Amino acid sequence: WIMSYRDLPLKVNQWANVVRWELRTRPFLRSAEFLWQEGHTAHATREEAVETARQMLDVYADVCRDVLAMPVVKGVKSPTERFAGADDTFTIEALMQNGWALQSGTSHFLGQNFAKAFDVTFSDDANQQQHVWATSWGVSTRLVGALIMSHSDDSGLVLPPAVAPTQAVVVPISPGPDKQPEQHAELMAFVDAQVASMRAAGVRVSIDTRWNVRPGPKFFEYERKGVPLRIEAGPRDM
Repeated sequence: WIMSYRDLPLKVNQWANVVRWELRTRPFLRSAEFLWQEGHTAHATREEAVETARQMLDVYADVCRDVLAMPVVKGVKSPTERFAGADDTFTIEALMQNGWALQSGTSHFLGQNFAKAFDVTFSDDANQQQHVWATSWGVSTRLVGALIMSHSDDSGLVLPPAVAPTQAVVVPISPGPDKQPEQHAELMAFVDAQVASMRAAGVRVSIDTRWNVRPGPKFFEYERKGVPLRIEAGPRDM
């Protein structure tokens, strides 16, 4: 893949399921099998590789903050904690409700260590053979665990609107189409119009039309599922 400096930088991104030996597993946080995203790059200069490693850490931090509503602290691992074979390991740490700091993503500047070990070289602009400068970085389904631990409570899951499958649910307060058909039809026309306007604005919204289920259990269900916004609509709201 790499022959000349013209082939650089080389950037490879992949999603993969990983299986590893874990003596004690924790759901989402440290499981024997998990899905992760990982990237690997090769560069002609040290400066470009370090810049890429730091840039990817910023990308992970932005995703945690802007998508998962989970602020993180960016830092550098100590020599004893850094990835084996890396010159530097950059990390984002999220603070959980129980006081834990959870490593939520890492980006490694590998220097030329792996390039020398596997003889990954290129011909520079002076036609001299050089080892590439490499990086690797990744996040995994641990972010799901971090999301749950950051926001949820004893009442159930709490999801930020950006990742919630359903951002809002409308619960019509009606006895149903059989008992008071005219009032029900009027209410549902009002609800449908409001839902249409929300969907036009890009809101992922649904209507709960299970007339055989009382409002209380519906409220409990959506609180447990972490729907960010529950809207109750009755005849007085029209």
